Amino acid sequence: MKKYFIAVLLLFFFVFSDAQQPIQGDPPKDAIIYSCAPCGCPDDGKYFSNMGNCPSCNMSLQPSIQGLERRAASIERPKAGIFLFNSADVMDVTGPISVFEHAGFNIFTFSKTSEPVRIGMNLELKPDFNFSNLPEVDILVFPGGGLAESNPGDKEVVQFIKSRYEATDVLFSVCSGAFFLGEAGLLDGQEATTFASMIPLLAENYPSVEALNDVKYTDNGKIVTSAGLSSGIDAAFHVVSKYYGIGRAQDIANHMEYPWKREHDYARSQLADNYLSGIRQLVNLFSTSFFYSQGDQNRWEMRFALTRQLPPEKVLELITKELKKRPDWKMQAKNASKISGIIHHPVLGEGKIFLAVKQVPDKGAVLSIRAERLGGKRAVKLKQK
Repeated sequence: MKKYFIAVLLLFFFVFSDAQQPIQGDPPKDAIIYSCAPCGCPDDGKYFSNMGNCPSCNMSLQPSIQGLERRAASIERPKAGIFLFNSADVMDVTGPISVFEHAGFNIFTFSKTSEPVRIGMNLELKPDFNFSNLPEVDILVFPGGGLAESNPGDKEVVQFIKSRYEATDVLFSVCSGAFFLGEAGLLDGQEATTFASMIPLLAENYPSVEALNDVKYTDNGKIVTSAGLSSGIDAAFHVVSKYYGIGRAQDIANHMEYPWKREHDYARSQLADNYLSGIRQLVNLFSTSFFYSQGDQNRWEMRFALTRQLPPEKVLELITKELKKRPDWKMQAKNASKISGIIHHPVLGEGKIFLAVKQVPDKGAVLSIRAERLGGKRAVKLKQK
């Protein structure tokens, strides 16, 4: 049995190690050969005699027979341009870049000028091109943060977007980058989304836009908008699928060990922890440890270990005083260890909030805050009338 096992291992090693050696000279015309899907790695254009993985990028080698044409093989590598500006969010920029890189797209960065910019807090990048010399691309990506929030109507940016609209296949915004497209008038009459807390502002600023809070991303054909941060990664896979198909896009996601979320799989703006925004910051003021947070669209609970510098009753008293200042808060019940009330959220509607203190071994006084969504599970689509 041991000899048999060793023989199988040796055979497996022989087959798959042999697959890593490129064919010398012209590939045979009457046999199946293997090649790496174009991705820019050193083994692009080389052929292998056996199935396996590319020795350079580790992607699965693709089989082919000379003379047997496949439609996918004739697709030219799409070109994507990523807009850079100071304080653009790092994930908004690098998430789509990573997806497009693994998909084998040609990637360029560009900015208003050719000067280096600092994205995020302090990551300096030198753009490949500026507005005046960027070649035609298939996809334009507009991340959020920085200029997208401080001045999305920047005249140069808006003019650039309008000038490139006709020649571009897909204009793709991530997070608050949707406001660039809104200022250019490209979201009028379209569905769109953005960072969860900015969805009401999107609806307010652009009355003809149907601002959705229950999707990961939207696709209007030429315009793709995504929710915040990592949602740009999911939307980038969707853009890949527009060129290569969903199967190929899913393969790339699997290779990247990323759980691709589709349009309706997840929406950050719909999680019930949104009811606790503001309240959790108050509680955190008196907390020594934030050790639990879990829930879903309809219910969320957080737990905090409280400081020993104040009695729990005093903590609840101070929190109650602040809650009463909120116009969206309606107190229902209160005693020395519990508070409950109704809060109105602009996206989720009404929710019930519970705050309760209890003593827990090894942690002392623990304050739990819980939100429960009222009025069912249906998400609300925001559209200004």
